[in-house]
Amino acid sequence: MRTTSRLTALAAAPLVVAGLVMPASTAGAFTYVTDAEGTAWGIHSAAPPAVDTGSIRATQSGTGVQAPYSTMLNGYGGIRVTVDATETHRFDGELLRGFGLTESGEGQFETTQSVELSGVLVSRAVHVETGATFGRWLDTFTNTTDQTLTVEAAFGGQTGFGSTGTNASRVVTTSSGDAEVTTQDSWTASASGTNAERTSGGPTATVVGDFDRTGNWLRDTFTQPMGTQGHAANFPAYVNTLALAPGETASLLRFVVVGQPVTAGTLDAEVAEVSGVAAELAANPVLDGLSRAEICSIVNFGSLVPADEPTHCLGDGATEVEQPEAPAGPPTVTTSSYDVVDTTIEQMRADLEAGRTTAVEITQAYLDRIAAYDEGQFGFNAYTTVASDALEQAAEADRRRAAGETGAMLGIPIAVKDLYHTKDMPTTNGSLTFDGFRPAEDAYQVAQLRDAGAVIIGKATMEEYATSGSYSDSGYGTVWNAFDPSRSALASSGGSAVATATSMAAAALGSQTGDSLYAPATAASLFTLRGTDGMQSDRGVMPLSWLQDYAGAMTRSVSDLADILNVTSGTDPLNPETAEADAHRPEDWRTVLDEDALEGKRIGILPAAWVDPYGTTTTIDASQAALQHIEAAGAEIIELPQGPVAPERGSWNLNWEGWARYIESYPEFGATSPAEIVCSQDKLPYTRYAPEFCEGTQRMTDAEVAAWRDYRAQYKVNIAAWMDEYDVDAVVYPSLLSEISLNDGGGNRSSFGRRDTPSGGSGVPTVAMPAGTDVNGAPISLQLMGRAWDDAELVGMAYAFEQVAAGHVAPGTAPALTVVETPTEEPTEQPTEEPTTGDPGAEPTAEPTAEPTTTDPTAEPTTEEPTAAPTAGGPTAPGGQLPSTGPGGIAASLVAALALLAAGGAALTRRRRTQGA
Repeated sequence: MRTTSRLTALAAAPLVVAGLVMPASTAGAFTYVTDAEGTAWGIHSAAPPAVDTGSIRATQSGTGVQAPYSTMLNGYGGIRVTVDATETHRFDGELLRGFGLTESGEGQFETTQSVELSGVLVSRAVHVETGATFGRWLDTFTNTTDQTLTVEAAFGGQTGFGSTGTNASRVVTTSSGDAEVTTQDSWTASASGTNAERTSGGPTATVVGDFDRTGNWLRDTFTQPMGTQGHAANFPAYVNTLALAPGETASLLRFVVVGQPVTAGTLDAEVAEVSGVAAELAANPVLDGLSRAEICSIVNFGSLVPADEPTHCLGDGATEVEQPEAPAGPPTVTTSSYDVVDTTIEQMRADLEAGRTTAVEITQAYLDRIAAYDEGQFGFNAYTTVASDALEQAAEADRRRAAGETGAMLGIPIAVKDLYHTKDMPTTNGSLTFDGFRPAEDAYQVAQLRDAGAVIIGKATMEEYATSGSYSDSGYGTVWNAFDPSRSALASSGGSAVATATSMAAAALGSQTGDSLYAPATAASLFTLRGTDGMQSDRGVMPLSWLQDYAGAMTRSVSDLADILNVTSGTDPLNPETAEADAHRPEDWRTVLDEDALEGKRIGILPAAWVDPYGTTTTIDASQAALQHIEAAGAEIIELPQGPVAPERGSWNLNWEGWARYIESYPEFGATSPAEIVCSQDKLPYTRYAPEFCEGTQRMTDAEVAAWRDYRAQYKVNIAAWMDEYDVDAVVYPSLLSEISLNDGGGNRSSFGRRDTPSGGSGVPTVAMPAGTDVNGAPISLQLMGRAWDDAELVGMAYAFEQVAAGHVAPGTAPALTVVETPTEEPTEQPTEEPTTGDPGAEPTAEPTAEPTTTDPTAEPTTEEPTAAPTAGGPTAPGGQLPSTGPGGIAASLVAALALLAAGGAALTRRRRTQGA
């Protein structure tokens, strides 16, 4: 039996330019395949969320969000490939994706577009056997060059998490009869811990045939062996080395076997069961449905030639497997000579005011980078929608500047998380539930940015409904990490963070309930402020947890954060929750940017918060080392014996209440009950609740509303009293506690070691500050938490930290584009046509972020509580010189903008979204 989500408008969904919504690739949605024991295998195909790795997201004892997970698999069956070529592909060694995997038969997934890596064509065929308990993966590699190439391919994934307990997994037996994995083994079996009669995830087995060595799937797969202890033991990989002559093809065959959930008393028997299936597959691999060429090209099993057909694999073409072509990658060129790579808003403003560039040139540079790096098989998917009128917005900003207007945000392109209302683009909340929804007006912060002259360049991809604090999976694609494109971007604001980090926007708006500002900002080496409740208005922002959600920005410098806060913070006359904001915000946030702001300060530290629940130390060690920058800035670090006391809390339906209030405020959406949203059947299949789940659910009573407000108010008081008791000005916390997992996992499994500060649960402010990288080059950051309305003080401290730490770093995954000249046409006597944004029927640009995972979407997301200086970016791109525009030349640049508008429109329409309503 197979369950596939119903086909939605996705099939023909193009991107949305200027209202371009970019739905994921193929028709249908995430596919479950149910095996003979009733286990539902979640396969990452090209269907939404279009992870398209061919790996197993997870296995469940049924389908949908309510079905328990049956094993600890958390992204398993992917491949990493490295090619010893003259020129190394920028995704060499990464988790491969973009195969266009489409279900061609029940449980059978075929590649519709191969992946080309340094001249090697790679395709996958996945078959989950519905009449048994195993799946089969056939990976085929063809050398398309005229030189012999050495290809290394790793097969593996994540089988659990943590170092001990029922979630932690390790290899428990092999074909040799012991737990030590050697190249003599043809299969291995993994199992997690058990707890008496409590049910835990069942064992799994991997049939690898012949392989050359083991690897660590999480880190340095081709140089580190498989871990056998601690968290590292959850990431097995099996590496094969292929020497391919020009035109030669080779295939690797593997199987994965899954068992049933177990208790301590049934574990051994279930391990024996999956081991028996694995042993049979190793001895007699199931080849049904494979072509002669596919079988003959398999190199990691002994002879597969039928005994009665000794010449089966002889002759010309015997191993020539038919593989679809790989699509051409997007062009990595730009028509703008202004280099936006890691350039701060402060630097852009200086260049704009000096006449060294224009808003049109800056916007064009970002649009070209979006076209180059956000689309295609290796795209980051940071945008769901790219504004089709982005260049027109920029031209208007240039006109305003030419008329004498000034301002930090004038002409600066900003990305907006796709739960902020935008009147000119769809607001999808990362879900097909809201497909095509066009709000009547902008969210308050968006409107403020527009008034200040910012270019709202597009809508950032986000986790559907912002419900996950670990991944950014949406109905329009999944966001990939800016620094390590195999990993998760983290939490629901992943698109906002990645768009900024990869220089596809100057900055971005995101939101946080538990971790969706600080976590993705940390993973992208950005600054962010989760301010005091009410410091920034959330009017026009779709809810997750009423009163706990916070709408804020992510930037590459503290001065950039101050510039955005000058526009977006303060009292919103139409939002009573912000009534106190004007009394607490500085008139100009830049006035608090003091390099001595940490001098003489006492900064508390709570040791219990500096322990990774997964048992690792790499991230914590780097974060602890970064404390030296706080001391170097003049502060004293004070150890605290205990954390603040949280008030007694009731069980309130904050999600339901949030949607009820949203529906009342925005009738244009057309819903009459939160049930139409919470239990929508247009959600991704693995986040979907049955309609009856919402039956009988009621809004919060007046007494419950008052109790929730009182809880947050009292928690703020308790935190202030706690800090007063130890006489500290702020408390420092680590952001991430472990490395980030790969991006093909899911379910209720965190993709990193996580402990949120008390900020989300109480509403006090926290600022996250990049603090460099760990020994592996992964970004880290520290957080400073203060008392209610200490926002300005925290921003000042972050600035002082930045001056000492210089902790922001830029990823190397999206380098500067090659500058090409913009074609110019000879003058004509005919009237000039209006600027266009390309073929309106062509595809557009952009993608959506995430919060703490809750099994019940109507419950409040849990917030687990613990028991650099402004850069002077290079405004000149390699290979090009800035035009001398000057203040007096801006008008002339507007004429030239027509050509850029046309070029930009062409770039925009290369996206994969759907036209908005």
